[in-house]
Order: sequence, then structure tokens, then C-alpha cells
Amino acid sequence: MKTLLLGLGLIMAGTAPAQTPNPLNAEPLTVLLEPVPPFSYEDASGQPAGYAVELMQELLKRAGLGYRAEFNSWTRIYQRAQSQPRVLVVSMARLAERETSFLWLGPTAARRVYLYRLRSRTDVQVPTLEAAKAYRIAVVREDAAERDLLAHGFELGKQLDRSPDHAAMLRKLFIQRDDLVALNSTVAATVTGQFGYDYKQIEPLVKLSETPLFMALSRSSGEALHNQLLKAWDSMKRDGTVAAIAARHPFVALD
Repeated sequence: MKTLLLGLGLIMAGTAPAQTPNPLNAEPLTVLLEPVPPFSYEDASGQPAGYAVELMQELLKRAGLGYRAEFNSWTRIYQRAQSQPRVLVVSMARLAERETSFLWLGPTAARRVYLYRLRSRTDVQVPTLEAAKAYRIAVVREDAAERDLLAHGFELGKQLDRSPDHAAMLRKLFIQRDDLVALNSTVAATVTGQFGYDYKQIEPLVKLSETPLFMALSRSSGEALHNQLLKAWDSMKRDGTVAAIAARHPFVALD
């Protein structure tokens, strides 16, 4: 069953029958997805798909938990995951500043972020990260790449130009409103194609950061639920399921 809720995005219902009676399983989890392939996106039939979605579905099946999946902007996802219980974000960089705000499952994938320019913009020269401070950089609001840049002394409104999502961020790069864009190398090719741009027109100049991705459970969900999910995750790691799912997605690296 699929329902469109105003302001929330696409809602999908999923079920995974509980193996034993457990009060933690009574209420479905809210699973929050950002439309960023290859991790999470809508397939041709409008269903959630992608590497992180497949991991989540197997995880909740093993844990005996039902769920409702919603696509939304990263800003809304991050706000809701901090303020509501029983919320699972399928892919989030585990930054030091986020450590105590969430309960973590993973790591699920490697994450390497670079600053990219248009290949035609030979005037944009960035031999070092410090040199990038001379340019305007497109970022997604509250994204890990934005946080990384802030930690390196970049400033909002000066070098950093915030966007609500990847579509707006890439548009600013391609119309040359901004000089650079901060992108995870895993998603760079797929996300540019998703929004109608040619990946061959951009190139990485300098590495910004390298931080693993995890699933993040809202801290108010409690340790009991977290431990239930950790047990399911550990079984997926031990029996090779995580590696098998990653192997089906050629852009995804586990380390």
C-alpha cells in the first residue's frame, strides 16, 4: 500500500513477522530515506530500493519488526531523527558531534568525500583543502560534508552555500552559481545522473573527509530496541549477508 502525505513524501508500509511475542515489536519503526542512489531511491514502480534499503529490510526482518518508510529531504530527516522515538535513518555519517545523539548500527559502507568542479572551470584551482576557501562551495544543509567543512574553518554564507537537497546543490554547480560541490564519491555518478546531469562534466579536486556510514536509530528509542537490532545486524555480518548485498551494488565499498 502506498500513500502520499503532504509535507512528508512517499510512505511505504513494510512488515516483518515477529518470531516471538515482544512488546518492542508492537509499533512499527519509521524508516527515513533520502533520495540518494545507490543507497536509497524509488525504483521504476515507486518502491524504495538501493543498498541501504536492502540492508534495512533484511535487518528488520531478522529483528521481527514492522516499518513505514518515508522519503524526505536530509534536513527534515535529521530533525525528526533527533526529536522522535523509533526512527531509523538508513545511512548517516558517524561524526564525533553526532555520537551521543543517536544509537548506531554498522558500519554499513565506506564514505569518501571530495570537492568537485566542472571540468570546464579550469579557473577553479584547488591543490589543497585550504585553497578551497577562495571559492564558493555548494553543500546540503546539515549534511556531514557541510559539518566537515565547518570543522576545517569554512564559513556559512562566505564559502558555504546551503541547499535543502542534492538536486538544488547540483543545480547551483552546473549554472555556475557555485564553484565547487562537496560529494561522496560513492554517490557522485548516480546522483548526477538522477537529476539529469552528465557525471563526465565534473571532476574531483581534493579529498575533504573519509568517515564510515552507519544506520542511525533515534536515541529516544532506547537501548532495548538498539540491542535487538544489533543482534540482527551481527548475524547479517557473520553469515555474509552484508557483503552479499554490497556485491550487488558496484559503487558501494565496505572499506
